Amino acid sequence: MNQARILQGDYDEPLNAAGINLAKITGKALNGIHFDEAFSSPLSRSLDTIKILLEESGNASTPIHTDKRIQEVNVGDWTLCHLDDKSNPEYENIHQFFKDPFSFLDVPNGENVYDVMKRTQDFIKELASRNDDKTYLVGTHGFASRCLLNMFYENKRDFWHGHVPYNCCFNILKVEKNNISLIEEDVCYYDKDSIKDYYS
Repeated sequence: MNQARILQGDYDEPLNAAGINLAKITGKALNGIHFDEAFSSPLSRSLDTIKILLEESGNASTPIHTDKRIQEVNVGDWTLCHLDDKSNPEYENIHQFFKDPFSFLDVPNGENVYDVMKRTQDFIKELASRNDDKTYLVGTHGFASRCLLNMFYENKRDFWHGHVPYNCCFNILKVEKNNISLIEEDVCYYDKDSIKDYYS
Protein backbone atom coordinates (compact mmCIF):
# COMPACT_ATOMS: atom_id res chain seq x y z
CA MET A 1 0.00 0.00 0.00
CA ASN A 2 2.93 2.37 0.62
CA GLN A 3 4.20 1.67 -2.89
CA ALA A 4 0.71 2.13 -4.33
CA ARG A 5 0.32 5.39 -2.36
CA ILE A 6 -2.81 4.16 -0.61
CA LEU A 7 -3.44 5.59 2.83
CA GLN A 8 -3.50 2.79 5.41
CA GLY A 9 -3.69 4.44 8.79
CA ASP A 10 -4.70 1.70 11.22
CA TYR A 11 -6.01 -0.59 8.47
CA ASP A 12 -4.40 -3.98 9.12
CA GLU A 13 -2.43 -4.50 5.92
CA PRO A 14 -0.01 -7.45 6.35
CA LEU A 15 3.75 -7.15 6.02
CA ASN A 16 4.88 -7.83 2.44
CA ALA A 17 7.96 -9.70 1.16
CA ALA A 18 10.10 -6.54 1.14
CA GLY A 19 9.15 -5.79 4.74
CA ILE A 20 9.93 -9.34 5.81
CA ASN A 21 13.34 -9.11 4.12
CA LEU A 22 14.19 -5.79 5.83
CA ALA A 23 13.15 -7.23 9.20
CA LYS A 24 15.38 -10.29 8.69
CA ILE A 25 18.40 -8.16 7.72
CA THR A 26 17.78 -5.82 10.65
CA GLY A 27 17.27 -8.68 13.10
CA LYS A 28 20.61 -10.23 12.11
CA ALA A 29 22.30 -6.84 12.68
CA LEU A 30 20.86 -6.81 16.22
CA ASN A 31 22.39 -10.17 17.07
CA GLY A 32 24.16 -9.89 20.42
CA ILE A 33 21.66 -7.42 21.89
CA HIS A 34 19.45 -8.99 24.54
CA PHE A 35 15.86 -7.75 24.68
CA ASP A 36 14.09 -8.43 27.98
CA GLU A 37 10.61 -7.63 26.67
CA ALA A 38 9.03 -6.44 23.45
CA PHE A 39 5.98 -4.28 22.79
CA SER A 40 4.14 -3.93 19.53
CA SER A 41 1.21 -2.21 17.95
CA PRO A 42 -1.54 -4.84 17.52
CA LEU A 43 -1.43 -4.32 13.73
CA SER A 44 0.07 -7.38 12.05
CA ARG A 45 2.72 -5.48 10.06
CA SER A 46 4.24 -4.27 13.34
CA LEU A 47 3.73 -7.49 15.29
CA ASP A 48 5.23 -9.66 12.54
CA THR A 49 8.22 -7.32 12.25
CA ILE A 50 8.83 -7.62 16.00
CA LYS A 51 8.61 -11.43 15.84
CA ILE A 52 11.14 -11.56 12.98
CA LEU A 53 13.50 -9.11 14.70
CA LEU A 54 13.48 -11.16 17.88
CA GLU A 55 13.96 -14.48 16.10
CA GLU A 56 16.79 -13.26 13.87
CA SER A 57 18.59 -11.52 16.75
CA GLY A 58 18.59 -14.57 19.00
CA ASN A 59 15.74 -13.36 21.21
CA ALA A 60 13.02 -15.79 20.10
CA SER A 61 11.91 -16.45 23.70
CA THR A 62 11.45 -12.75 24.55
CA PRO A 63 7.83 -12.09 25.59
CA ILE A 64 5.82 -9.79 23.29
CA HIS A 65 2.98 -7.57 24.50
CA THR A 66 0.61 -5.63 22.24
CA ASP A 67 -0.55 -2.14 23.16
CA LYS A 68 -3.12 -0.11 21.22
CA ARG A 69 -1.50 3.12 22.38
CA ILE A 70 1.33 2.56 19.86
CA GLN A 71 -1.00 1.64 16.99
CA GLU A 72 -0.89 3.76 13.83
CA VAL A 73 -3.10 6.85 13.49
CA ASN A 74 -6.77 6.21 12.73
CA VAL A 75 -7.43 8.28 9.59
CA GLY A 76 -11.18 7.62 9.74
CA ASP A 77 -13.00 8.24 6.47
CA TRP A 78 -9.68 8.65 4.63
CA THR A 79 -8.71 5.01 5.18
CA LEU A 80 -7.71 3.37 1.86
CA CYS A 81 -7.89 6.66 -0.08
CA HIS A 82 -5.40 7.00 -2.92
CA LEU A 83 -3.03 9.87 -2.14
CA ASP A 84 -2.91 10.99 -5.79
CA ASP A 85 -6.67 10.96 -6.43
CA LYS A 86 -7.39 14.64 -7.06
CA SER A 87 -11.06 13.85 -7.69
CA ASN A 88 -11.44 12.98 -4.01
CA PRO A 89 -13.16 15.95 -2.30
CA GLU A 90 -10.88 15.31 0.71
CA TYR A 91 -7.68 15.43 -1.40
CA GLU A 92 -6.52 18.87 -0.18
CA ASN A 93 -7.40 18.09 3.45
CA ILE A 94 -5.52 14.78 3.38
CA HIS A 95 -2.41 16.45 2.00
CA GLN A 96 -2.66 19.35 4.43
CA PHE A 97 -2.94 16.90 7.31
CA PHE A 98 0.17 15.00 6.29
CA LYS A 99 2.15 18.08 5.30
CA ASP A 100 1.53 19.75 8.66
CA PRO A 101 -0.56 17.64 11.06
CA PHE A 102 -0.72 20.51 13.56
CA SER A 103 -2.63 22.68 11.09
CA PHE A 104 -5.46 20.23 10.34
CA LEU A 105 -7.16 18.73 13.38
CA ASP A 106 -10.58 17.70 12.04
CA VAL A 107 -9.92 14.24 10.59
CA PRO A 108 -13.41 12.91 9.75
CA ASN A 109 -14.17 10.04 12.16
CA GLY A 110 -10.46 9.72 12.92
CA GLU A 111 -7.72 10.96 15.23
CA ASN A 112 -5.71 14.15 15.09
CA VAL A 113 -2.03 14.59 15.91
CA TYR A 114 -2.68 15.51 19.54
CA ASP A 115 -4.77 12.37 20.08
CA VAL A 116 -1.91 10.19 18.85
CA MET A 117 0.76 12.19 20.69
CA LYS A 118 -1.11 11.72 23.96
CA ARG A 119 -1.50 7.95 23.72
CA THR A 120 1.98 7.19 22.36
CA GLN A 121 3.73 9.47 24.86
CA ASP A 122 1.64 8.05 27.71
CA PHE A 123 2.91 4.62 26.68
CA ILE A 124 6.60 5.55 26.61
CA LYS A 125 6.41 7.50 29.87
CA GLU A 126 4.73 4.54 31.57
CA LEU A 127 7.45 2.21 30.26
CA ALA A 128 10.18 4.61 31.44
CA SER A 129 8.60 4.84 34.89
CA ARG A 130 9.58 1.22 35.51
CA ASN A 131 13.07 2.62 36.07
CA ASP A 132 14.75 -0.76 35.62
CA ASP A 133 17.82 -1.97 33.77
CA LYS A 134 15.92 -3.82 31.07
CA THR A 135 16.24 -3.35 27.32
CA TYR A 136 12.92 -3.10 25.52
CA LEU A 137 12.07 -3.45 21.84
CA VAL A 138 9.06 -1.36 20.75
CA GLY A 139 7.37 -1.70 17.36
CA THR A 140 5.11 1.04 16.04
CA HIS A 141 4.43 2.93 12.78
CA GLY A 142 5.54 6.05 10.91
CA PHE A 143 3.01 8.64 12.07
CA ALA A 144 2.70 7.14 15.55
CA SER A 145 6.47 7.06 16.04
CA ARG A 146 6.84 10.73 15.10
CA CYS A 147 4.08 11.51 17.63
CA LEU A 148 5.88 9.53 20.33
CA LEU A 149 9.27 11.11 19.55
CA ASN A 150 7.96 14.66 19.21
CA MET A 151 8.64 15.24 22.90
CA PHE A 152 12.39 14.97 22.16
CA TYR A 153 12.56 17.27 19.13
CA GLU A 154 13.92 20.78 19.52
CA ASN A 155 11.53 22.09 16.87
CA LYS A 156 8.31 20.38 17.84
CA ARG A 157 6.39 22.03 14.97
CA ASP A 158 8.57 20.17 12.45
CA PHE A 159 6.41 17.08 12.80
CA TRP A 160 8.15 14.79 10.30
CA HIS A 161 11.61 15.80 11.52
CA GLY A 162 12.92 15.80 7.96
CA HIS A 163 11.13 12.78 6.54
CA VAL A 164 8.69 9.96 7.20
CA PRO A 165 10.52 7.33 9.29
CA TYR A 166 12.08 4.70 7.04
CA ASN A 167 10.73 1.17 7.23
CA CYS A 168 12.39 -0.87 9.98
CA CYS A 169 14.49 2.04 11.26
CA PHE A 170 15.38 2.43 14.93
CA ASN A 171 15.20 5.29 17.38
CA ILE A 172 17.11 4.49 20.54
CA LEU A 173 15.97 5.88 23.87
CA LYS A 174 17.86 5.85 27.16
CA VAL A 175 16.20 6.09 30.57
CA GLU A 176 18.03 7.26 33.67
CA LYS A 177 16.11 8.05 36.86
CA ASN A 178 12.82 8.51 34.92
CA ASN A 179 14.54 10.92 32.51
CA ILE A 180 14.14 9.77 28.90
CA SER A 181 16.53 10.91 26.17
CA LEU A 182 16.75 10.18 22.47
CA ILE A 183 20.32 9.07 21.74
CA GLU A 184 20.07 7.79 18.15
CA GLU A 185 17.57 8.71 15.43
CA ASP A 186 16.21 6.83 12.42
CA VAL A 187 19.05 4.31 12.29
CA CYS A 188 18.82 1.78 9.44
CA TYR A 189 20.75 -1.48 9.75
CA TYR A 190 20.39 -2.32 6.07
CA ASP A 191 21.94 -1.05 2.83
CA LYS A 192 21.07 2.62 2.30
CA ASP A 193 20.13 1.80 -1.32
CA SER A 194 17.19 -0.14 0.12
CA ILE A 195 15.77 2.91 1.92
CA LYS A 196 12.44 3.91 0.39
CA ASP A 197 10.84 7.29 0.96
CA TYR A 198 7.34 6.93 -0.42
CA TYR A 199 5.99 10.26 0.75
CA SER A 200 8.50 13.08 0.21
